Amino acid sequence: MVDRNETVLKGKNGLWDRIELGEVVVSVGDTITLDGFDSARNLLEARVFQKVTGADVDCTHASVQKITITGAGTDLACYYVAYGYKAT
Repeated sequence: MVDRNETVLKGKNGLWDRIELGEVVVSVGDTITLDGFDSARNLLEARVFQKVTGADVDCTHASVQKITITGAGTDLACYYVAYGYKAT
C-alpha cells in the first residue's frame, strides 16, 4: 500500500466546494491524498478510471482527503475526478 502522487490537471474552487481532475498511476491498496480538499470532511464523490480503456477502477473515498483503490491491476495509468469541500 502506497500513497501515490497525483498530478492535478484542473482544479476549480467554488464558494464552499472544489472539483478536481487529475492523473495518477495506481495499484490495488494504494491511496491518493488530495490536498486541495478540506482536511476535516470527507470527499463528496470520487471516481478513478483507466486512461487506456476508460474502465472504472474500484475505489472508496470514505476517509478525509483520500481515495483508496480497492480494485485495479498493477501500476495502471488513470484519471481521477473528485468533488468535495475546498480546503480553507
